[in-house]
Amino acid sequence: MRFLMPVIFSIVALGSTSVSAQGYSDEYNKCLNTSYGQIETVKKCVDKELKSQEKKLKKHYENYLKNSGDNQSYVEQQHKIWQNRVNQQCYLKVTTSLLKVKQNKCILEMTMERAYYYQMR
Repeated sequence: MRFLMPVIFSIVALGSTSVSAQGYSDEYNKCLNTSYGQIETVKKCVDKELKSQEKKLKKHYENYLKNSGDNQSYVEQQHKIWQNRVNQQCYLKVTTSLLKVKQNKCILEMTMERAYYYQMR
């Protein structure tokens, strides 16, 4: 059991850093580190980073779409499918500010992953 716990924590840590390796901004990390767990502050941090990542996604998507040639309609269709997946996975019936933060973090991570996908294409 002693040896199992470090392995579990390592796996969790690796899984949670896969998105951050793709590009959380330094400003976002600093904002979270100084939020002291205050939900409104965390929400502001996440919302600001989400806006930034959405701009990045748009830029890389438009570039990818422009370079896709005859496959533009396929790329557009795949992007719409991705947007539907975000809606299904992240949008919950929000009843508290904590759930709203969780929802926005979900959208942020999926947006970052998709921006990275288009960037690497």
